[in-house]
Amino acid sequence: MVERVLVIGDTHISKFKDLPEKMIQLIQDADWVIHVGDYTSIDVLLGFIKLKGPKFRGVYGNADPMKIRERVLAKDIIEISQKRLGITHPAAGGTYENTKKKVIKAFKDYEVDAIIYGHTHDPLIEDCNGILLVNPGKGYLEESYFGSPTSVAILTIEKRISGTIEII
Repeated sequence: MVERVLVIGDTHISKFKDLPEKMIQLIQDADWVIHVGDYTSIDVLLGFIKLKGPKFRGVYGNADPMKIRERVLAKDIIEISQKRLGITHPAAGGTYENTKKKVIKAFKDYEVDAIIYGHTHDPLIEDCNGILLVNPGKGYLEESYFGSPTSVAILTIEKRISGTIEII
């Protein structure tokens, strides 16, 4: 069986309804949805839970308030179709340059097939010694910004995990 997993992060919005329409459609179409933190509003987290139920997993980020931190973990490992996915923001934040090293270290003692993280707002899919590193980029729309465009990651899980970045 093929599982399609939509990965979103760093939405930084106050209302779930403010997510881009294309993103809402992708959420509805996905088998699973993972959010890697920095929702910044409990309404956003609850919107994901309401829409996907048990097919939603998320972690909190450094910009998330206590109401979110009480509902999701800082780091989690989930299994989808016999593949183990490590998920983190990381919740401590920190410099963008060190984020990749930090998340790899966070899962060094765990057997995972992929490490999914956020914080940097820069989309990434790369192999790191047989572990797929995935960062969906930033999940909010903004005008007149010179950084990365709004994006998500779409993972396909079959015998192995593959992924693409989709610009919103």
